Parts: sequence; structure tokens; C-alpha cells
Amino acid sequence: MRLRLVAILLCATAFAAASAVPQFGRDTVLVWSIKNQDEGSTFVVRIAEFLPSRFIEWENATTQGTIRMSPNAVANGRVFVNARLFEGGVDTKGKDATTLWLSQWSFKELKAKSRVKVAIDSVDGVMTLDAADSLTVEVNRTPMELAVIKVKDDRGQERWFLDAEDNPLMVKHVFRSFSQTLKSITTDRPNTLRWIKGRKLTSPQ
Repeated sequence: MRLRLVAILLCATAFAAASAVPQFGRDTVLVWSIKNQDEGSTFVVRIAEFLPSRFIEWENATTQGTIRMSPNAVANGRVFVNARLFEGGVDTKGKDATTLWLSQWSFKELKAKSRVKVAIDSVDGVMTLDAADSLTVEVNRTPMELAVIKVKDDRGQERWFLDAEDNPLMVKHVFRSFSQTLKSITTDRPNTLRWIKGRKLTSPQ
């Protein structure tokens, strides 16, 4: 009986640890590691606004830009894009599309029906829920196991998203020899933004 109770407590503790997702907001910094064949690089996103719209700045080894996703896209978007919104030196807007995050509607459809029809890079496609899992990510400099869902699309790509309706962030993307994996989340440092400042930060939606 005692051993069974210990096992139940251990399972509950592991589930709680895997379910802990930090609250995102202004100055949150996300860092992914990218591998493409034998080459490696880093991709960084800093959040200026998380809700109701999603306003981010991004940078890689060679360029940077900003993206604003509308409140309707964040909540109800049915278009998911990989790279189209990432234009170097440009402030882009995803009126009907999200990138890096599923819309809340898409996430709920996946959880309820195990599949969702969405436009992927402007071409109609299907995402299918494959499994639940976890991924260890450094959160505020401490390794943390985060609950994720594994999703496959009809083009052979696999993506992992945080298992959180209000924050279905893509933490891993795998396609052939390409992989992009979230390595760290920082939510406790102020003034991290580099390009979204002044009027850009206070301008209307």
C-alpha cells in the first residue's frame, strides 16, 4: 500500500512539473537551437505584447525584424506559416495568420478532435495530434520539464507545441535534416526589447 502511494505521488509530481508553463508577457525571451544538416545556429524571439495581439521581435545570425499577429489571428486563426512573416529588416503583420504559435482555435480543435484543417503556408493542409510528451527547457536558468503535444502534418513535418490553450508555442519543429528546438525561456528580466520601443511599443493595434 505504501509503495503504491509513493508511486502515485511520484506520478502526480512528475505531471505537475511537466505542466508548469511560465506566464509570458512583455520582455519574455525565447531561444531556439537550429540544426540544418551539419550547420547550427540560434534563433531568438522577444515579446513586446502577448495578448490580445502578439507583437514580437526576432533575430537570427544575419538579420532581424518584427511581427504583429492580430487578436483575431491569435484567437481564431486558421492559417499557420513557417517563414513568410520573417522578413529581414521589415515590420510584418499576420492579419489572419500565426507563426510559432498555433491559434487558440486550432489548439482546441486538435485536443478535441485529434486533427484540424488549417492552411499551412497558404496551402490547405491537415495537422494531426500524434502523442502527448514533455520537453526539458531551461526556464529562467533552471531546467524544467514542460508538457507538450506532438503534431504531424500531411507534408511529413512534425511540430511540438506547449500543451496550453493560452500559449500553444511551437517548441520543436522537425523536417528531414532540419530541426528547431526551444532551449530557453526567460520571463524575469526587464528591458529585453531591442527594436520595439517608443512609438512602436505604444502604437494602436
